[in-house]
Amino acid sequence: MGGARLSNFELLRLLCMLMVLNLHSFSGWLHGSGVCQAFDFFRESTSICAVDCFVLISGYFGIKWKFKSFFNLVFQIFFYSVGIYLVVVAIGFVNWNIKQFFLRFACLSVSSWGFVVSYVILYFCSPVLNAFAERQSAKSLFWYIIIFILALNIVSFTASSAFTYAMVYLIGRLLRKVKIEEFRMPASVYYWLTTFFIFIIVYFVLFKMLHITNADIILKRPVGSLGYDYAAPLVILQAIALFAVFAKMNFSSRIINWCASSSFAIFLIHMHPTIKQIGYLSFVQRLYDYPFLEHAVLLIVFILCVFCGSILIDKIRIVVSNLCYIFLDYLLQRIHSKYFQLDTYYPNSLKGLF
Repeated sequence: MGGARLSNFELLRLLCMLMVLNLHSFSGWLHGSGVCQAFDFFRESTSICAVDCFVLISGYFGIKWKFKSFFNLVFQIFFYSVGIYLVVVAIGFVNWNIKQFFLRFACLSVSSWGFVVSYVILYFCSPVLNAFAERQSAKSLFWYIIIFILALNIVSFTASSAFTYAMVYLIGRLLRKVKIEEFRMPASVYYWLTTFFIFIIVYFVLFKMLHITNADIILKRPVGSLGYDYAAPLVILQAIALFAVFAKMNFSSRIINWCASSSFAIFLIHMHPTIKQIGYLSFVQRLYDYPFLEHAVLLIVFILCVFCGSILIDKIRIVVSNLCYIFLDYLLQRIHSKYFQLDTYYPNSLKGLF
């Protein structure tokens, strides 16, 4: 611990991003038939817990409020939102549009990256969630989480993604309390069991028997609560099982840690709002026109290229981010501390009231 990166969890972070790339390459609702289509649904079922696992890691270690960490998160989001737009315009991939350019500065909106907005909200709420979890016994926290899960699957909350991630974050805090890494259980077996049940429910029951072929319906509550929803009980259990598999590992790898420091960039790049429909999503859709084996090979190669390419690109961003932070820190050091205190801005007539 002690601030050092643990390679087992960093490897899980990288796996989560590979799983996200896999999730976003799936379009089995509209393409394929027979065994090939069933396999397509199965690979989707193996990865549906990726986002929950990513948030579990944050909850397990607890998001610590540090100015540099928050600066790096926000800088990374703005860097890719504006930077990728300028690059694709420069190479002629999209036409310049002044409105779209300024919209890239509104990158912390749901219309840009839905997950990013929810994660930033989670970042702000983490001190409250940490304090709540610390004050509860493991048993009490467990029952609060059960109630939370039931509420999320029965009641349709506004901005429910933020509520879902807050709940998953608390599960991560609970896993830390109960020391999940010391549990003697066949975690890998539980992961594959939950994957199998998710696949059976979504593919055979919802898709084949009930003929629900609209992805928008099958991904939303209450139908989604049976399978492909991040708040679905089976998906949460799948995420916990996968998390437990890696929590039991104990090894150190500088290469894995180096790669994992850029894991979030993989999501930001391939799901950039300007190019996701005409870039990553468009390419993986066209792969369905190829025979199954050719489709599978090209898809694996493409995912690995996006995965590795995003990590390498992010190393440039890290250098720029560090330089910007050094300059910002230099400026802040020369500002008197009183300007960071709220009472500095109170009128004299009100200061006695506080």
